[in-house]
Amino acid sequence: MTSNRHFRFGALALATSFALNGCYEQGSSLLVGRAVLPAATFADGPTSGQRLGGVPINGQPVPFVDKQPVQGFSAVLDNHDGSFLVMSDNGFGGIENSADYNLRLYNITPAFKTRQGGNGEITVGDFIELKDPNRKIPFAITRHFSTDRTLTGADFDIESVQRAPDGTLWFGDEFGPFLLHTDASGVVLEAPIALPDFSNPGQFIRAPQNPFQEEASAIRIMNAVAHHAESHGNTRRPVFSPYHVMLADNNTANDHYARGAASPADLPAAASDVFSIASLKNAGYPVVSWTVNDKPRMLELMQLGISGIISDRPDLLLEAVQEFNGGQYLTAEGLIDISKFDAQGHRGGRNLRPENTLPAMEVALDHLMVTLETDSGIALDGVPMLAHDPYVETEKCRKADGSDFPAPVLIKNLSAAEIQSGFICDKLFRGESQLNDLALSPVSVAFAASRGIHPYAMPQLQQLFDFVESYVSYYRDGAGSSHPQAALRWKNAEQVRFNIETKLNPRSDQDAHGLVYKERTFDPATFTTAIAGLISSNGLSARADVQSFDFRTLLDVQARFPAIRTVYLFGDFPIFDGADSDDGTNMQDENGANTPWMAGLYWPYRATALTSPFKAQGSGGFEGMALTQDGKKLLPLLEKPLAGSSARELLIHEFDLASKQYSGKFYRFPLDERGAAIGDFIMTDKKHGLIIERDNTQGDLNGFKTVQEITLGKSGDLVEKSLRVDLMQITDKFGLAQPSQPGDVGVGGETFAFPFVTIEDLVLMNRDTLGVINDNNYPFSVGRHPGASAPDDSEFILLKLPPQALVKKQ
Repeated sequence: MTSNRHFRFGALALATSFALNGCYEQGSSLLVGRAVLPAATFADGPTSGQRLGGVPINGQPVPFVDKQPVQGFSAVLDNHDGSFLVMSDNGFGGIENSADYNLRLYNITPAFKTRQGGNGEITVGDFIELKDPNRKIPFAITRHFSTDRTLTGADFDIESVQRAPDGTLWFGDEFGPFLLHTDASGVVLEAPIALPDFSNPGQFIRAPQNPFQEEASAIRIMNAVAHHAESHGNTRRPVFSPYHVMLADNNTANDHYARGAASPADLPAAASDVFSIASLKNAGYPVVSWTVNDKPRMLELMQLGISGIISDRPDLLLEAVQEFNGGQYLTAEGLIDISKFDAQGHRGGRNLRPENTLPAMEVALDHLMVTLETDSGIALDGVPMLAHDPYVETEKCRKADGSDFPAPVLIKNLSAAEIQSGFICDKLFRGESQLNDLALSPVSVAFAASRGIHPYAMPQLQQLFDFVESYVSYYRDGAGSSHPQAALRWKNAEQVRFNIETKLNPRSDQDAHGLVYKERTFDPATFTTAIAGLISSNGLSARADVQSFDFRTLLDVQARFPAIRTVYLFGDFPIFDGADSDDGTNMQDENGANTPWMAGLYWPYRATALTSPFKAQGSGGFEGMALTQDGKKLLPLLEKPLAGSSARELLIHEFDLASKQYSGKFYRFPLDERGAAIGDFIMTDKKHGLIIERDNTQGDLNGFKTVQEITLGKSGDLVEKSLRVDLMQITDKFGLAQPSQPGDVGVGGETFAFPFVTIEDLVLMNRDTLGVINDNNYPFSVGRHPGASAPDDSEFILLKLPPQALVKKQ
């Protein structure tokens, strides 16, 4: 931007011919131009608004099929040819609902309605789309696995933009808050730049959506894998499946064994509550938690809105579902409704029968679990076996011939026949509730006899599928048909689902037996071929999920078997110096490098609010950002006060474009007692600027919507401010806002108002003319048309301003 575009508005400005009844009043302005872009204006693009609920919003049908809303606008740049570059923000207001909204800037040309003419329409031209094909962004983004890596509103919440003298674009973001730098075509040039916390050297100002915190990383990873699935033809959303003690529930009684107050001394302290059920569900992901074994906790999680629970105690889980809200999750005949709640028997019913055996699956079916959860390993001959560990474990199994079994044996070194004939896995070690009496498992006994195996032999995955069919027959028209619950049992089993986990560890260190973790099993592709292939060949793609802590397998399933849903497991089982040290599943870094479990997707291990509290408020990042007159510095302005601050002040920081670093200089903008946030910030000369300050009202003529003039002083000082424009008291002596619709607010007389909840665009047209545009938050905001309950349009107005020094005489 050249220096001749900057003007001083105050006493040094040229006098204008603008007069209001022969005098000037502070904050007064004259409407000299207006152009309107209808709310329902779209551009070509992928379907958007899929997370908006599917019900019309203010009369607007959602989603928007095969198109992108052009609005609302959060920043504007003058192209100096009669057109303007306007920036749409993150889409639909949240990280949860904006993953299908592409970040764009549109060229628009307004034909302002003025006293001399003009039709008041806005023409939309081409657009610039932000993208990261060179992989400069280090964390997960929605289009992470695509070639062009187009950025979306779930990646960044861009709210401000400036064009540097070299033609590149700088964006102010609210999720970081970050500065994002692109070339003129929108290609990201470098990693996003964080805002240092100068009061705490070495730390940064972070918002709740910051991708360098665990609390905001799960949704980003899920967005990335969901888009990968969709790009390969998957039609069902992946499932988010966390360890229940890591859910954000404010219940310290259920904290993680190695987090919070229990954080090991040789690991960074980390919060236990890092996963928000509501946030992930709002983003469209079912949330199925594990492993929950007491009924009060089950009921607590149901109350929090959990989508499903995996439990070692299917008997207690059935009781909890039956009791919750008077049977809310039950069908009329008393079965659990899978469309409402996913009740899963963990490893069948681990605390009732020895795990991952036919009797364990039988007891889960007896208690009407809608999903059988199990684990899988691959035998030497490629046969998938039900096994949690890479070994045939001495703790769980014994030799069939009674001989000594001193050490575990790798499953991948034995054939399926050798495993089934050589070992019986009926050992008890889970407490008094775990039983192995074969009289309790009649279907297992009959099925095993028909296959020539022991009922407690390690089952093949194919045998599990066949066993379920035998269970249906047993209770529908076989020996169990007279059982009091026979009808419920066979009807449930007839539609039961399978959740099959691939058990492989990608770490390069060694386990307790001295073997390298990643060498104990077959590779991910072998798991995919064996397990997903078997699911597909049995016609069970609609009834079986593949889950894993190792995301490489799941991405492979999505690519090669797109009809099968994937389940992403999240948990922290760290390796540390202590009795509870585990195997590094699946968040822990490896020798300082990113976790190897997540297929290259970044996880900020143990960076949580416990040690890095969120200091920027949600939607409190860089809403406004000015460029200095000499084009050498940016002045990004936070929208809201820092979290926990008693001062009603907003911080303006100075960023040097040459060094690409913050200088450490800052200024403080004091909010008016009615002010809730700012909307935009531009500089008009070396020391003076204009800032939109507003409240949160809409459609209220008593609302507070202003443009404030500021004067920068010394670093650290409060800026001087004074009212420059009252956007609720604009003189429309030429009738430029006519005609209006019945029930409209702020139009219809000589006083014109801008009654929008968010007003976020300022552009200096000449010495005494200011352009202002509202952000209509399409399709949500209704500030102008409450009578029709219609969404706001984008209104681009031109205001003639009087000299600042002249005020109305009393």
